[in-house]
Amino acid sequence: MENQSGVSFKATHRLISAFEKSGLTRQALADEAECHVNTIYRLVRGQGVDIRIAQEACDILGIPFSEGIESSRPMHQLAGKTINHHHRLISSILNQAVFWQVIPENPTRRVKPPKVERKEAKYLDEEQTVTLLHLLDNEPHQNQVMIRFFLLSGVRRGELCGLEWKDIDFKNSMITVCRTSQYLPEKGVFTKGTKTDSSVRTIKLPDQAFELLKEHRKWQRKKRIAMGDRWVDSDRLFAQDDGTPVHPDSITGWFHDFISRTDLPQISIHSLRHTNITLLLAAGIPLRTVSYRAGHAQTSTTSNIYSHAIRTADEKAAEVLKGIISSCPKN
Repeated sequence: MENQSGVSFKATHRLISAFEKSGLTRQALADEAECHVNTIYRLVRGQGVDIRIAQEACDILGIPFSEGIESSRPMHQLAGKTINHHHRLISSILNQAVFWQVIPENPTRRVKPPKVERKEAKYLDEEQTVTLLHLLDNEPHQNQVMIRFFLLSGVRRGELCGLEWKDIDFKNSMITVCRTSQYLPEKGVFTKGTKTDSSVRTIKLPDQAFELLKEHRKWQRKKRIAMGDRWVDSDRLFAQDDGTPVHPDSITGWFHDFISRTDLPQISIHSLRHTNITLLLAAGIPLRTVSYRAGHAQTSTTSNIYSHAIRTADEKAAEVLKGIISSCPKN
């Protein structure tokens, strides 16, 4: 079958059922299909993949392509926010062209960009967060540590995967976020700078975070000794079995499966960052402080995304004020 330009393909219930009955692990299917295991995670979650992977999966599982695969949305369909960003960029370039008298006017002024729907961030409340932490107890060590550290720090996924031991100040209980770890099919796992200049930051974390990291460092040292000369010293907090940087998608795929086994809301890995920021705002921590810790360029970004938490803090403030006023004796 010839691929349609820009179209991805997703598994039907029949293909997913066939995979579950096959006894194959995701890694085994990935090896057979000659792709990364995270691509198989996407496939069995019903997300779009390339046509080659879709065809390979059908062949391996013995399912006709027409019954095992259906076309998904265009792989490169842009979100309204992205289109708005491109519109502003092109408009800025053309404004400069007008200033230089290269063109008489800016044609983007006649183009109305799409309206961006603002979505409330998904997060866990305090009780759900405690439940999540308890459920982690029997999970693989590194995954446990990563999830707990997400909640304690509120960093982005790429920032967490990019942390190195030299970024950890155990003495002063601080971490420095200055790089991210990313993945692209054509480049593999690679390191780049943070999302924005304001994302470079040094933040203080609670003692639990550093106790967690001390235990994790001991665990990693045992891994390094066991690997011997095969160990690659990347200095990353979170690494693969041979010491190379962990694939950012691996924790995402694992967390999706983990959360689906619980009665908790079906949140994503990024929701752990939302949970951290929401809990801080709801506790009355100043917006500017939370915005800095989150690595946002402007406090307006924080207030727009986390308006629900700000409303909660505002309600608490009103209750405190009510208590103070009502306790004052009447003249």
